[in-house]
Amino acid sequence: MTRLEWGIKTMVDDAELKSTTLLPGDLERPPEDLQEVLGKMFTEEALTSNTIKMVEGLLRDGFMNMGLEIGAKVQETNKVPRVVTDTAVMEHYINAAGDRTKDALRVFKHMLVSGVEPNAYTYAVIIKALAAADLKKNPNFVVYAKNYFVEMLDRGMQPNEETYEAVLEGIGRAENKAEAEEERREFVENVKAKGFVLVLQKEAEEMANPPSLKSEMDMLKEHVMKVFEDATRDCEDENARARFRQIGEDYESLRKCAFDLFNALVRKGLNEEAKELFKPLLDTAILPDEAVFIIVILFSKTKSDALKVYEHMLAYGITPSSCTYNLLIATLSLDPNFIGHAKKYYLEMLDKGMKPCLRTSLALFNGIACLESLENGEEFLEQVKPKGVLPDVGEGHFTELMKALKLYDDLQKVTSDKDIQEVICRVTLDGFKNQSSKMFYAMVEDGNVGEAMDLFQSTVETRINPMVIVHTAVIEAYIKCNNNKGALQTYLDMLAAGLAPNSYIYSVLIKGLSVDANYFKDAKKYLVEMLDKGMHPNVATYTAVLEGFARQEDKKAEEEGKEFLEVMMVKGFVPDTEAVREVLKGRPTPVISRVMSIILSELE
Repeated sequence: MTRLEWGIKTMVDDAELKSTTLLPGDLERPPEDLQEVLGKMFTEEALTSNTIKMVEGLLRDGFMNMGLEIGAKVQETNKVPRVVTDTAVMEHYINAAGDRTKDALRVFKHMLVSGVEPNAYTYAVIIKALAAADLKKNPNFVVYAKNYFVEMLDRGMQPNEETYEAVLEGIGRAENKAEAEEERREFVENVKAKGFVLVLQKEAEEMANPPSLKSEMDMLKEHVMKVFEDATRDCEDENARARFRQIGEDYESLRKCAFDLFNALVRKGLNEEAKELFKPLLDTAILPDEAVFIIVILFSKTKSDALKVYEHMLAYGITPSSCTYNLLIATLSLDPNFIGHAKKYYLEMLDKGMKPCLRTSLALFNGIACLESLENGEEFLEQVKPKGVLPDVGEGHFTELMKALKLYDDLQKVTSDKDIQEVICRVTLDGFKNQSSKMFYAMVEDGNVGEAMDLFQSTVETRINPMVIVHTAVIEAYIKCNNNKGALQTYLDMLAAGLAPNSYIYSVLIKGLSVDANYFKDAKKYLVEMLDKGMHPNVATYTAVLEGFARQEDKKAEEEGKEFLEVMMVKGFVPDTEAVREVLKGRPTPVISRVMSIILSELE
């Protein structure tokens, strides 16, 4: 999609503006933070929500064809029209702190010269902003507002009352009230001559020809609120009922909650599912019934209540979309009493030709592994196989996936420290990528290239993130909190689970244990173990152990250090004297002297 291109010269057509302090060139410059704002507007979440917002606004003001045309273009081309993104950028500046109306006007004027035609929603946005601008800073913005109002009429668009009143109010804020009143009178006469239906005139016409008691839009909104009321009627939890009363206060509150739901789905990677669920909104500007039920399912306090709401939805005659299935399965997979229902709906989803998203599959198989057994998981896999859809973990690696999920659950259960639990959750989300990259590059830098490649090659083949990454992150977190006991226990639990430590884990553990006299013996043990496995400890790791000897400040410990270094060298290790000096920079001089004494005694 083309972004805003700047550099085309913008001329001010209205002679009334030529003598003002706002020069044409001032509006040619793009806002300084334009690229940053564009980045926000071109996310999938922003593109979709801004499209729905514009379509709703157009339909609300009676521009049915304009709204439906935008919805149709999105459906046909899978691209969001430029007018949507440009208008969204304008709205961003209008709502920004520090009065950025001038930047919004810059974007609007560039829209015009770029051949992008503003629609009624766009005009309303810019006119209301210009009319409300600070007259002392931008005294002629009201003139722009008047001109764009007339331009709307010339293009056959009838501005809404809110826009009309905004312009009248903007004119009335002038210091010379007599001149302002005359200007307002001239403006009213001008727009009336161009066909604008004035508020009082419109009211008189409506009194003479009263419309039906309720518009079709109002009746549709009432239907949505009735659906919400029915969906929440059986809720027994008082906290949930209070939340539902807040959400269902009026249609706008419910609509806002629905937009929050849409954005949450997009953030979770359910882009296509979210589009499918909210597709009817683009056609009618009214929330689909299914979205209302999903909101109630997600806010239900218990899994039992969520299941009742789903069954109520089916009784309404609503056919669940893949979005409903994905969310329901993931919700029910968390409870041992409802894991059977989750499996049932997973198979039902497959029978209907729908493919569960990866998050849903992982949630279900995680539930089976942790709440039932690996055997049950393999049995369920046999039911899924004929349907041709399996979790994306690579051929033949399903058992590894189940074991990894079980290990993760066990690690969470044995960890009572809240901060450490937060580390576990953070690593298993986006942090997995960051943590694994840090481990990979550290191993390569230390010369353990083959080991690094082996570990991450297995990740590529199985599409399973190694659980050693989670354990390592937990060990690092414990060490950072000076809890070496927790770090060592996590390491031992990792070994008991059948996970083999790599050079990075050894380095992290050894450096942490070396500073604690109670665990210095363990640090020495693991450093020798590293060498026995053919791993190359980096300079920071073996220097940490040598420092452990030096910090004891007695001749006996120094001699023990020399003996320990001799054992290491027998195994083929050779210390790098200059690298050790670099690591020791900033340490107390006596410590540096004792460490160097240990090293040099063995190199002589």
